[in-house]
Amino acid sequence: MTRSQLNAGASGAASTRHHVSFREISEHFAPGWFAAVMGTAVTVVAIFVLRNFVPFAAALQVIFLALAVLLFIVLLAPWSIRWLKHPQAVRRDLAHPVSAAFFPTMPISLIVIGIALEKTPLPFLPENVLWPLLLTLWGIGAAAILLFALVILTTFFHHAEIRWEASTLGWLIPPVSALLIPVLGLTLAMHYAGSLWGDVTFYASLLFLGMGSLLFVLMMATVFTRYIFYALPPAHLAPTVWVGIAPTSILTIIALRIAAPMQRYFAASPQVEEVLTLLAKVSGVTLWGFALFWLILALVVTLETHRKTPLPFALSWWAFIFPLGAFTVASGVLYQAVPVAFFLWIGLAALIGLLGLWLVTLLRTAQGAWRGTIFLPHNAPGK
Repeated sequence: MTRSQLNAGASGAASTRHHVSFREISEHFAPGWFAAVMGTAVTVVAIFVLRNFVPFAAALQVIFLALAVLLFIVLLAPWSIRWLKHPQAVRRDLAHPVSAAFFPTMPISLIVIGIALEKTPLPFLPENVLWPLLLTLWGIGAAAILLFALVILTTFFHHAEIRWEASTLGWLIPPVSALLIPVLGLTLAMHYAGSLWGDVTFYASLLFLGMGSLLFVLMMATVFTRYIFYALPPAHLAPTVWVGIAPTSILTIIALRIAAPMQRYFAASPQVEEVLTLLAKVSGVTLWGFALFWLILALVVTLETHRKTPLPFALSWWAFIFPLGAFTVASGVLYQAVPVAFFLWIGLAALIGLLGLWLVTLLRTAQGAWRGTIFLPHNAPGK
């Protein structure tokens, strides 16, 4: 049941509706549901960074942001009730080597919604409300991300044994969650510069950057070894290979945005700032290069897996969306810093793919929710 909750439901296989009660939905609510919020919110940022090349960009940003917030509110109810009414099911998932890695998707959603809010001007949200709201989202998200990382790793360390086959690139989600904190945190640090909150957000961002970067290297090496020496995960987990795109995409964004905060908080001279900006561009291109490589690899691996075994629709399809969105954002930010047409064209192609995959995944998810099959445990009747 736990692995199924992660991937809840190949809804395409069923043609009849299953009447599922809210209690059943809450009990079997998959930890990875908030990946839908992540994928929708990152689309807002992807449109923003390429807004000069996207028709009706401002309107699209508002639409996607509204959908992300609505999804978060809707999903928060069964997620919260599960913790209160079904703590044994939650503990079982936290102890499961596949599903546990998806718990941070909830606090990640807070961070990504915060980033999207900062990029989307809303007339009913004045700045004296917006920035405290962003600070609150960042603070809650950072605390929950740290807590989940500690709980998941502690639980894994105390496992009697975890089989290599249980590891997937979904294990990169905790490192990705830590890396996202500086993306919003550095923006807050510049806004609150000269205040206590400025210091908190800046230095906390650097701490999480170190934590996420090293965890990424360790987890990537572990799962990379597993993918080479053992059979690939089953078809319904194939989308998790796309998670490998996200870390270096996020690091690209951080590399290109960190020079100004570092100059401000470390009182660097203009000459040092010039060096930092140059190094940022070199680092950005380098990190983006790995993200591009992994995107191509993930596409090839997914198509080959689908050729052998058609991919059933599952909640894990949302693992396609956020990583591709992060890569799109990284491409747009890189083009702004290094205006080479190649980065722009790759970014626009990624954006088109992101919008298409998002729409297909949303429709399939809605179809599964309407039929009720997406809420059933994996391998349950009708799945």
